[in-house]
Amino acid sequence: MRDDFTSDLTHRLKWLYLLGVVAMLLSPVFYVIAISFNEHGFGARIYEFTFDWYRVVAGDTILLQSLEWTAYLALVTVAIAVPMGVLAAKFYRRSRRKVPFLVLMLTPLFVPADIMGSALLVYFKNLTQICEWLGDELGLTFLYGWFELGFMTAVIGMVIYTLPYVFIVILITMSRYREQQTEAARNCGATAWQAFWHVEFPQIRPGVLSACAFTTILTFNETVRTALLKGGFDTFSNVLVSQMLNIGMSGESYAMAGMMSMLSMAVIGGVLIYSLAAAERRERQARARAEPRMSA
Repeated sequence: MRDDFTSDLTHRLKWLYLLGVVAMLLSPVFYVIAISFNEHGFGARIYEFTFDWYRVVAGDTILLQSLEWTAYLALVTVAIAVPMGVLAAKFYRRSRRKVPFLVLMLTPLFVPADIMGSALLVYFKNLTQICEWLGDELGLTFLYGWFELGFMTAVIGMVIYTLPYVFIVILITMSRYREQQTEAARNCGATAWQAFWHVEFPQIRPGVLSACAFTTILTFNETVRTALLKGGFDTFSNVLVSQMLNIGMSGESYAMAGMMSMLSMAVIGGVLIYSLAAAERRERQARARAEPRMSA
């Protein structure tokens, strides 16, 4: 967006500066992507473009299974963390004790990944033993195996990890929303859900979509917590790290990293393009509605 007091040159210089900063930050990523298409790999004097390393990745059954599991993990994490983030942001705006609640929500950000993962690992191990003891004492066999390491424990770890980010992103978007709009909708006969879905959600949709994309990327890139809590399945980042530790950075490793980088940029780029297009559409609609009043 721009106003009538900004010159075309200043507007273009701002965009040029922003694009330059983004390009500088992404330059290592572009370098990895470029290497992933080199037949001779990293450090070679000759660069020959090829898709062979990506064909190797596409034929790796272990990697494909890890991608499938990671996609499931990301989908479930988004389905849980994003609604919880919306509720947390709404509660924060209405709460009188904002500072304690903010500290509670942001505390997981300051806990190192290995400490958080180890703490959750010990917690689930003890919780499993407690459930088994209760099952033996009460004769309830359905209590067995509830908190054994597996998909559920990995989801819990990822929700704890991603929820603060979701909360921050949605809270920033929600700061532009005025609660009087919800009150007006309720006075017109709308239920609480109708007021949220038809009035509030369209205005915070870019933040919700950004939170979904951010959560998906965090899930695909997370290694330590999932390695400690995943149980018997592998995630994409765990396969990539284990391959680098066992055989080093091969052409296949660069292809895996390049594929992940391009996927992340595509997700973020898609959300940004959709958000900018939606904002431009709303701006045109607002101008169209204002024109008859201005002419009158």
